[in-house]
Amino acid sequence: MKQCLLGLAVLLSGVCGMTQAASTYQVVFDFETSWSGDYAPGWENTDYRHGDPPIGKMMEQVSGGYMGGNGMKLIADSTPESWMWWAGVSPTGVNAQAMEKQYNPWFSAMFYDEGDYSNGADPTGQIFAVPSWVNPYIDGSEDWTDVQLGARDNVEDQYYYVATGEGHPGWQTTGITRDVGWHELKMQLSSIDGAIYFYIDGVMVGNSYRNDYIDLGSELGLYTRFAAPLSAWGDDKPYSIWDNVAFGSDYVVPAPAAFVLASVGAGMVGWLRKRKTL
Repeated sequence: MKQCLLGLAVLLSGVCGMTQAASTYQVVFDFETSWSGDYAPGWENTDYRHGDPPIGKMMEQVSGGYMGGNGMKLIADSTPESWMWWAGVSPTGVNAQAMEKQYNPWFSAMFYDEGDYSNGADPTGQIFAVPSWVNPYIDGSEDWTDVQLGARDNVEDQYYYVATGEGHPGWQTTGITRDVGWHELKMQLSSIDGAIYFYIDGVMVGNSYRNDYIDLGSELGLYTRFAAPLSAWGDDKPYSIWDNVAFGSDYVVPAPAAFVLASVGAGMVGWLRKRKTL
């Protein structure tokens, strides 16, 4: 038995010097676990840099999520100004370093398009990111860098994207016609050329006009878009439906040392039990 304990001590000593197990950075929200309150765990209302923001609320869908299970309904609950046409929510605790250009950061979500594109006022959804400012131009202090992809309530035929900034060309069509059902919206910043690429259901549909991004930013989120004013909707408030929201990159996240030791320790227990029977 002394030989077994000595061998274990030597092996554990070696484990302390081992390289920790690692994985690439990825966060996924599938909305399968119920929550209370207006926001799912790890989410908050999206800020507005020029004042009080519209308020979006997250309500769990009992059924009808992507591939079954639950989805999430993002309701536009209130706006501080009558002209505002959006409400958004954002994940908290996004690792800003992991979203830097060299790691090819990305953001995606499953969006359920309900259709009915007839009256120019149908609510719809978009994903968005706010990369870091790299080219201040408004009074030398601000560059509006918002990047959006999805459907528009006021131009309803196709899916669109926009990457704002000085001299930007405005909304660009993806060439993909909208249809009822689940669709994956995704954007990814390329470490090769510094441009953001847009994807619908896995197909690249365009890229940003600028290629000087240094990150995708830690301000990500989902929008419900609608025809203003919100008060005109009465009690039937506009919403969009989402599932499997995810973001990540090639950034390598080390596993906690305790996890590695626990895994090895569990293996040693099994080895000791086997050794005792010899």
